[in-house]
Amino acid sequence: MYRYVVIDDEALIRKAIIKKISSLELPLAWVGEADDGEEGLMLVEREKPDIVLTDMRMPVMDGVQFLQAVTEKRSEAQLIVISGYSDFEYTREAIVSSAAGYILKPFDDAELRQALAKAIERIEQTRLNRRNATGIELELDLVRFAAWLCRSSDDEAALRTEAYSSEPMRSLLSAASYAVAVRVGPAADAVKLPDGCVRFAHPDMRGTTVLVCSDAAAGRQAASSKLYACLAGEAGGFAAVSGECASVQGLPAAYRDALSLLESLPFGRMAGLHRATADRAEAGKDQDAGAEWRWPRIEDFLYELEEGSEARAVRLAEELFAEFRGSESFTMQRVRKICRTLYHRVVEHLGAVHRISPDAGLETLQLLGYEPDAGALERHFLQFVRDTVAQVPSRTAKGAELSQQIRHYIDRHFAQQLTLEEVADRFFLHPVYLSVMFKEKTGETFQDYLRRIRMERAKQLLLTTKYRIDRISVMIGYENTKYFYKVFKKETGFTPADFRQRQLGG
Repeated sequence: MYRYVVIDDEALIRKAIIKKISSLELPLAWVGEADDGEEGLMLVEREKPDIVLTDMRMPVMDGVQFLQAVTEKRSEAQLIVISGYSDFEYTREAIVSSAAGYILKPFDDAELRQALAKAIERIEQTRLNRRNATGIELELDLVRFAAWLCRSSDDEAALRTEAYSSEPMRSLLSAASYAVAVRVGPAADAVKLPDGCVRFAHPDMRGTTVLVCSDAAAGRQAASSKLYACLAGEAGGFAAVSGECASVQGLPAAYRDALSLLESLPFGRMAGLHRATADRAEAGKDQDAGAEWRWPRIEDFLYELEEGSEARAVRLAEELFAEFRGSESFTMQRVRKICRTLYHRVVEHLGAVHRISPDAGLETLQLLGYEPDAGALERHFLQFVRDTVAQVPSRTAKGAELSQQIRHYIDRHFAQQLTLEEVADRFFLHPVYLSVMFKEKTGETFQDYLRRIRMERAKQLLLTTKYRIDRISVMIGYENTKYFYKVFKKETGFTPADFRQRQLGG
């Protein structure tokens, strides 16, 4: 509801205005009335209404002075002038005061409704602008805070609290005790956060949320308990809550304790809500120290990859992860370390045997290094196995199978500066043969297929991100932005900017 007051020196007119407004069925609530400008100004200061309806000719303080005073003391209030005089000075003052409406007595319901609707629209726009500004300010603060808190280096740079301007962050950073939680799983943004708590996506770990909570009191685990109670109400995923720290500067250590607790969970039992204690934190730090393990079937695994046998290679990898899930000695940290070691063995082996470089963009290595979810880690590794097999030149591959492998390779590497000669060399084919075979099996030339895949990705980025056009050009493999414009317009009939604007209705 929007609160309004009526200022007029004639009681009957005030009552008539209030009665008319009540009959309009608008979301308005009357909160007071006054019979002169001075009394009206005190009413406005006391009730802080959203809308002020006022006469211009009033005793003590006239409408001109009243509008000036209200504009100065409560600039966000929407003003509607109702006057029996069409005097130019009054009209000019109403315009200067940015009144939402100027209505001459006598007036009808339609005029009053129009002025009130305009006032409500202005109020909503002001609130929206304020929310957007506050949200952007907080978002920028959280990006800066996340980079400081979740940094991978050992740099212990102090947090500069004066660098944060949003109210939630300033409130958080002025408390007396703190705790950190790391949560893995689908976003649970609908869960209400306790006071003094912020939430943001981890800057490096996909599917991971970091929560930081503060409390005005120190020494009673209040911040940690608030976080634990908040997360206990979230469905799905798993999380760890750190112990209490007494200052903002202790937050990085608390964050590492929570992360270490998750890392120390058995790979096959990563679920639930966990709370750090001194004993558990120390155990987590030493659990994987010096742990040596060798996969007995590593040579069989490398052989199947070398032969291009996807089914057998995937089956061996699945058996390996079943072993991980079956023993509590395999923590998330340990399994990730093993996966990274196997990754390097595969790359080294196939580079020597087939002169290929699986996952040349190192995307899988990044995922294996940061992925905090056991199921996702297994999927990433199995996908790496499949992608690797797809690049191995099969001795008996038929044209259809080979064209499928080439398409898969283009789909994975279209953002690079691909050429027909480079791809032909990678698959040990003559460029002319690859060109003819690819067109025969797919119905498209190599260049047409590559261009189509790039254009599809460009459209997706234009509609789902706010990236600049020149950045999107580079992301899909066109270093020359002007050339990208030319190709895109030829394919779609629009420039990239026009396409984004038309599709998004902007």
